This record gives sequence, structure tokens and C-alpha cells, in this order.
Amino acid sequence: MKTSILAAIGLSAVAFQAQAAGIHTAAPITIRTEVFGRPPYSGATYYIYQQNSKVICTKLATCNKYNDCETKYVEGEYKDPDDADDGAPFGTTPATIIPHAALGKHACLTSFNLVDAR
Repeated sequence: MKTSILAAIGLSAVAFQAQAAGIHTAAPITIRTEVFGRPPYSGATYYIYQQNSKVICTKLATCNKYNDCETKYVEGEYKDPDDADDGAPFGTTPATIIPHAALGKHACLTSFNLVDAR
């Protein structure tokens, strides 16, 4: 019991030092994509932002065959009914950690004040 209390105090001290030094200690934010086809010759790409395995923001970019795109940001999880009816996406990318210094460049995160934009 005494050892676990000392370990907890030690971890708290390390967290305090990291915070005092300006080191970001929050869980990392990841981004992954899902791609759906839309007839004729267009597609929808979802950029899915997650933290602690929870979807915190979704960016939807729908583009036509001329690469003219419309973008929509939604806080939390979102799937357009057209794509939800299609089932599984035809293309995906694995989740990648976004470096802390780059978080402010992601409009989906800053639009809903999910990160400090500094």
C-alpha cells in the first residue's frame, strides 16, 4: 500500500513537471480516412478525428469528377445517409497521430474548440 501511494505521488510529480515545462500531456489525437464512391464519377472522403478511441470530429469532403469539392465539418461522429446505406467504405487509411504542433492547422478541430489553436 505504501509503495503504491509513493508511486502515485511520483507520477503526479512527473505530470506536474511536464505541465510546468509546457509539455502537452493530453491523449493524442489521431486521424484516419474512409472513402465512399458516389455516382456518377464522384466520391466522399471522411476524415475522422479520434481521441481515446472516441470520434471527436468528422470532416466530409465530397468531390465531383472535376475535383470541385465541398467540405462539411461535424462535431462528433457523422455519416451521410447516402454513405451509411452503402455499408463499408471502399478505401480506408489507418489512424495516424497528429503531432501536437500541427493540431491548430486542422479546421475540424479548431472550429469546435477541440484544441488550443496556439
